[in-house]
Amino acid sequence: MDIWLDTTNIGVIEKAVRLGLLYGITTNPSLIAYTKRDLEEVLEDLLDHQEGPVTAQVVANTVDDMVQQGQILYSFSNRIIVKVPITEKGLEAIHLLSRQGIPTMATAIFHSRQAFLAATAGADYVAPYLSRLENEGKDPWALLSSIWQIFTTFKLNTKILVASIKNVDQIIRCAEMGMHAVTIKDALFEQFIENDHMTDQAMSQFAEDWKSVKSPFFV
Repeated sequence: MDIWLDTTNIGVIEKAVRLGLLYGITTNPSLIAYTKRDLEEVLEDLLDHQEGPVTAQVVANTVDDMVQQGQILYSFSNRIIVKVPITEKGLEAIHLLSRQGIPTMATAIFHSRQAFLAATAGADYVAPYLSRLENEGKDPWALLSSIWQIFTTFKLNTKILVASIKNVDQIIRCAEMGMHAVTIKDALFEQFIENDHMTDQAMSQFAEDWKSVKSPFFV
């Protein structure tokens, strides 16, 4: 399962790269707006500090403008994946962009029919929002299972990237279910990689026992 970071924090990105864990970066209009920087400048930073893909979302309201924005984003770098909201107009834009060889990610997925429609239109990724569904009193795991079954049954190549994840247990459950990817925020990434207290205890015991060993290999 690929690990993406939903962030513009270069420090966290660099850490994930050093650990060999990072696959790519996801962004959205809110995340970009929060930086108070130009989109081009933010994307350039994210591309320069890691070797994987970066998602950037169209913000237009018409099909023609969505396609044009997608073309502009992809012309900036062929590592850009264009995020498109899963609306009727968004589906048309996904289809047109995919026919031009521009990779897309259908975002804000809340129903398996949306995922199926996006995959059929040509989306490379679908991004279901896990915790937002849970907050609405719905079962996000049933949704993921349904999408997985549909994609498997019809041998669709579209990948499932699970977004809106709030804790480590949800990450692991996504891995157990065979999800292709997850995208997580900075704080959750830090929790995900932190040392386990039992591992720390074991290492402390090893260190204490090693004091009695004489070895020419270690000083």
